Amino acid sequence: MNLSFDTPVRFQLAQTPGLRQTSPGRPRVIARAQRGWMALLILLGFGWRMIGLIVQGLTPVEEETIQLSTRPLDEAFTVLVAPEQSGAFYYLLMRPWLEFFGATPFSLRYASVLFSVVGFALMWQVARRMVPTVGSSVLRNLPLLSTIFLVANPYQLWYSQEGGVFVLVVVLVLFSSWSWLQAMWYGGLWRWVGYLLVTAISLYTHLSTVLLLPVHLAWFLLANPLNRQRWRGYGTALVGFALPLLPLTEWGWRFLAGGDNPLSRHGGLIQSILASLPIVPFKELGRILLLKHAQGIMEPASYIFLIPIFFLALAGLLVGYTEFGGRVANVGMLAAWLILPVLLVFAVSLIAPMLPKQPPANEEADAQVRSIIWISPAFMMFLALGAQVMRRAYGKLGSWLSIGLILFVVLFWGYRWWEQSGRPINIQLGAAHEIQRPCCTVSVIADGTPGVKFDGQTTGRT
Repeated sequence: MNLSFDTPVRFQLAQTPGLRQTSPGRPRVIARAQRGWMALLILLGFGWRMIGLIVQGLTPVEEETIQLSTRPLDEAFTVLVAPEQSGAFYYLLMRPWLEFFGATPFSLRYASVLFSVVGFALMWQVARRMVPTVGSSVLRNLPLLSTIFLVANPYQLWYSQEGGVFVLVVVLVLFSSWSWLQAMWYGGLWRWVGYLLVTAISLYTHLSTVLLLPVHLAWFLLANPLNRQRWRGYGTALVGFALPLLPLTEWGWRFLAGGDNPLSRHGGLIQSILASLPIVPFKELGRILLLKHAQGIMEPASYIFLIPIFFLALAGLLVGYTEFGGRVANVGMLAAWLILPVLLVFAVSLIAPMLPKQPPANEEADAQVRSIIWISPAFMMFLALGAQVMRRAYGKLGSWLSIGLILFVVLFWGYRWWEQSGRPINIQLGAAHEIQRPCCTVSVIADGTPGVKFDGQTTGRT
């Protein structure tokens, strides 16, 4: 078993920006091969997501998306600025799309498919900065292998075929992370401004992305010694994140903290968000997240099939630093992306006001963890790292073991996608049964609070 630090490439984010190659005499050939593989992967991922796109009936989330995106502007604005709302940018973005292509299930879901395709390219770009490329073959090209895992993941596949906000959240988090990496590597005012704008858009798309700011702060602390050169640009960007909340006028403050504003009668935006978070035991929260990212939205027939997936992920997490010349900070950045949002969600749920005293049912906990679906890219990169560790640790045998594990993961995820796509599932209830398609209307409750009504029940959006 060979786990020495003498790796073919000493990839260090903080010191050596640029393309990483193991064959200096053939850089252009390898670069063309990488682009060719990525083009093929994007086409395959797009075709995969088009299969059975309109088989499922509309979910309540999709009904709500159509209603909020096609209402008259004055009514839409009244609903979108309510404290209970999250994701105003997504509905505003979908408005011209649905007006032009029609408010049909196909056009709604096709937008999610296109978002996911953009996510493939961004995943590859982010992975190129965070995991090493040690060759042109798929097995040694960890950025490409990470993207393959993202394309095949059944959890990502489900939301890539649903007309909802979550696939766009993943894309924006990847875009924000890529912008941060570019600004850290090359510096420049405009790169930091671009990072600020992209991240601000993600905040208005889904408020869970505010947890990305602590993740990037952890990255900055780990990116030593480059952080000593970039602290001015990054510090300016952090100060700039106050801009999305400005102007902090009297109305704006009441909107955030509650007050006399008619839209804030039941508490402000922050209070509404915190109150919607149930107390989920950390063990249960971690279990649900691991299962969803490892095998999709449905419970597995047997947990034994998940052992190879968790084995690769643990190998990447615990031994992956050997692929960075022993630089633990690089693995620490991936670990912060994967673990820190989970810890923060749990911490916020403990201090949130007006929380239920009893732990919620599994279905409610499952609905909450969807908001941090954007930790998936880090999980995929750990899988790729684990496969590379196996390949290098055991020589030729390790290569065959690595190929076998990769094929198992992709085939197993393909089977899970086929299984979940063939059964109508109400993801809101976390149960496998036929979806009842309720009548959805946007209305204003008697006390003035906007809401969305399903079969006579009015609810705010979480």
